[in-house]
Amino acid sequence: MLLQAYKVEHLLVFAFRGTEAKVLAAPQLRPMEEWREDVAAWVALRADRSPELDHLVDPARTEPYIHGPSAQ
Repeated sequence: MLLQAYKVEHLLVFAFRGTEAKVLAAPQLRPMEEWREDVAAWVALRADRSPELDHLVDPARTEPYIHGPSAQ
């Protein structure tokens, strides 16, 4: 299975599924305590598939990751 590009707000995430992208990106967007307090925001957070960005995937990576300088 290949990693695919997803946009989660302003972050580009490579993951196998959108749910993985969302879980990986969420702590970069807000502290987890804020997500716990605002469950509606967590539910509304979307991981949108971006196939036009699939070519940016690092072929050496085998686990989901956040792409670029926004990654920590």
